Amino acid sequence: MSAAPMPGVRGLVLDLDGTLADTPQAIATITLKVLAARGIDADESAVRPLIGRPLDQNFAQLLGCALQDAEVTAAVAEYQSQFRAHLQGIAPEELAYPDVPDALQHLRTRGVLLGLATSKPRGAAERMLRLMGVYDLFHVVAGHDSVRRGKPDPEMALLVADGLGLTPGQCVVVGDGVADAAMGRAAGMRVVGVSYGVADAAELTAAGAECVVDTFGELAALVTPLA
Repeated sequence: MSAAPMPGVRGLVLDLDGTLADTPQAIATITLKVLAARGIDADESAVRPLIGRPLDQNFAQLLGCALQDAEVTAAVAEYQSQFRAHLQGIAPEELAYPDVPDALQHLRTRGVLLGLATSKPRGAAERMLRLMGVYDLFHVVAGHDSVRRGKPDPEMALLVADGLGLTPGQCVVVGDGVADAAMGRAAGMRVVGVSYGVADAAELTAAGAECVVDTFGELAALVTPLA
């Protein structure tokens, strides 16, 4: 999808699943397995729109339980165990979308600061970045456990911007989910959506994305840092 260049960008606040990591299908499949083990026959169409939100919120909704319910805690733990096993069974080069590592390196070479804002716990996100071979390119990593209020609240985006030493106006949020776009707008940042993850272009635009790209490489071509 064609989009105008974005000059003057100093930092990117990047989502992980569905933006950098090709994980939405695995997330949906494992979630359905956890639900099935509890006698719930859910459809993938009910799960995919929730990807990108905190796991406890998702399982509370899908199980029809209170957030603090022990069944939610158990479901989250089972999911995390299965997801770790999934990561151990795939090659590192299969985890990232094909153009992500090179594009991230290109952005860093041009002086763009990189921060991660994910609904995963910070430690889990850092392990994934290491598996993808891009951990050292990031200045800041923030997870759901880094903040009091997760996406779409702006707290995480603002935390990352502060960690980068930048103002909201110097940052762009990049993500595949409606919650990413809403977070960025609420934080006073520009937003670029990616169409290859969970939400489609129309959903991302409606949520506040200034533009939507079809590959991560397109994003790298759009961003022009200050000289």
